[in-house]
Amino acid sequence: MSVAQAPVLRDEQIFELLHDKLQDLVGEHGAWTLVARSAVDTEVIFHGLKARQIATELSEAITTEQAALRGESTGEPTALSWTPAPITTWNEPAAIEPTRLNARQVETVPIDSSDDDLAAASAAWIDKASATLASARLVA
Repeated sequence: MSVAQAPVLRDEQIFELLHDKLQDLVGEHGAWTLVARSAVDTEVIFHGLKARQIATELSEAITTEQAALRGESTGEPTALSWTPAPITTWNEPAAIEPTRLNARQVETVPIDSSDDDLAAASAAWIDKASATLASARLVA
């Protein structure tokens, strides 16, 4: 029993794949431009990351082409195969009828108040705001 050899890319095919990918990255209409390095260039981390990205893209191009040549698929899809359920749902707040306030219902603080009066008025306002928030209907 003889086993047929798996198809392999020829050197010319590999060259064409790499050339096309590099053309997409740094060619005439590519995403990046090449600039000669100068003595003051200190962005070594950026260059290292970019070199790794280019190597990854070139490797993926070769792997994908080899798999296609053999009739295989190339790994798992990058997106989820299912749609996750939402963690929360949005509910519209209940409609509240606007009420009209008359002058007796509105508390005012005189301008010439002392600091104690201002602190008491602030505390009262905070208590009312806290009560309003506590009575609000929260929906999960």
